Amino acid sequence: DIVVPKIPQGAMVIIHGYTDIIGDANYNQNLSLARANDVKGIIAAALAKAGRSDVMLEVYGFGEDETVSPFENNFPEERFYNRTVLIDIIPVK
Repeated sequence: DIVVPKIPQGAMVIIHGYTDIIGDANYNQNLSLARANDVKGIIAAALAKAGRSDVMLEVYGFGEDETVSPFENNFPEERFYNRTVLIDIIPVK
């Protein structure tokens, strides 16, 4: 309800999934991709409901890769925030 109306015509939406460093690396990789794909499904359904087919969607799962994680993993609060999905909306030039 909030994101889809802000997506311009013909835009690309890149969805990045993340996890914290707790747990098995393979599990976290799959979890981050599943999170991103869940968000993709929500956005795709909202776009379809609005009658839009002009948006390209890309999905990436970064797991617990600390080189790209949005926050540090030193404290529980930081790990909490790394259990997230970030959405980049790139308009057509």
